[in-house]
Amino acid sequence: MSANATPRSRPALIAAEMLAGFPGVLREAGLAIEPGRAVCFLQAARIAPLRRISDLARIGRITLTGSPADFPIYDAVFDAWFGQSPTLAAAPDEEDEAPKPSAPRGDQSRADPLEGDAAGKAATDDLGRGRKNFGRVSDADAEMLVRIRRKIARLPHMQSRKWTPSPRGPRIDLARTCRAARATFGETLRMTRMSRPEHPRKLLLLIDVSGSMKAQSEAYLRFAHLLIRERRVECFCFGTSLNRVTAMLRHRDPEEALARLAGIVFDFDGGTRIGSSLDEFLSVSRYAALVRGAVTVILSDGLERGDPAEMVHAVERMARLSHRLVWATPLAADPRYRPLTRAMAGILPHLDDLCDAGSLGALDRLFGRLDAVEHGPRGQAMRRFSITGIAA
Repeated sequence: MSANATPRSRPALIAAEMLAGFPGVLREAGLAIEPGRAVCFLQAARIAPLRRISDLARIGRITLTGSPADFPIYDAVFDAWFGQSPTLAAAPDEEDEAPKPSAPRGDQSRADPLEGDAAGKAATDDLGRGRKNFGRVSDADAEMLVRIRRKIARLPHMQSRKWTPSPRGPRIDLARTCRAARATFGETLRMTRMSRPEHPRKLLLLIDVSGSMKAQSEAYLRFAHLLIRERRVECFCFGTSLNRVTAMLRHRDPEEALARLAGIVFDFDGGTRIGSSLDEFLSVSRYAALVRGAVTVILSDGLERGDPAEMVHAVERMARLSHRLVWATPLAADPRYRPLTRAMAGILPHLDDLCDAGSLGALDRLFGRLDAVEHGPRGQAMRRFSITGIAA
């Protein structure tokens, strides 16, 4: 390798890593990126004459998206991954015969990410651009999270449908007992028993990260990170759009997990479209399958900015699919709270519990009584609130 090529080797490697990692980031954002599509994208990026960042964006749209409905998510993830920072403009090569003048400050064009110097700077300088900045957890919250972690075993369990051998099981395993008797000439010396073992019931968390939930969303995500590392838990965030964040929250370090999540969720502290977000969730078959048989917990204040009827319809369908449906709102921290808005009054008959989620302590109490909610009758939320004269 020549001396002139050495300085560009590491930036070029970083650029290649950015390209190779892009399909995976899209997959984490909710797009169905098959391995074949990822291979086509990388091959096209290698052989196509890429002169501008927009050329790469078009190649990605062609190879990685399945329909125009994927374009908004694709565009948002592309902007965050490859960045719009001025540092993306590649520095002119000193060995060029006629160096190009630098672009003016207001120029919005992007350079080719395959050029090493540009890609290397984009991977570092643009990390926090357009992302939510999470603070460090307080000592009190850290202590509460430790206490919650010790109690995770309290969360709902369910019996398996399959019977397995068990020394003290409630049922005799006749087949095994007879097979064992053959070795003793038909004499039954020991009765083999079996039982249906318990395993954790699926838990689905839907977390509102809109502006009205700004004070609580970080605590909710830290709580979700704790559960996901220990249990069969799926987690989604919603504000104006829906994002599946389970993969990001599986990272061992909570700070790194939140940092990764901030690079995928682009509507933190923004608007609220609860009904459309829940409807989007249910319209994706692989997401709707996660609801079946699960205890679903929605963490939101329920302040719908869109059509309340859309939210009521989505919650009604989610209640039918879920084993139990719980709505936890920070507004319920006030003992005078009543679900009087049209949206909340409309969904109340479909909820199995409506409770406080104003702090980590409230979440601890909520998940401590989920077992009782699971085994109790359905529609208990309506019995806690007597609401009359409100149109759903």
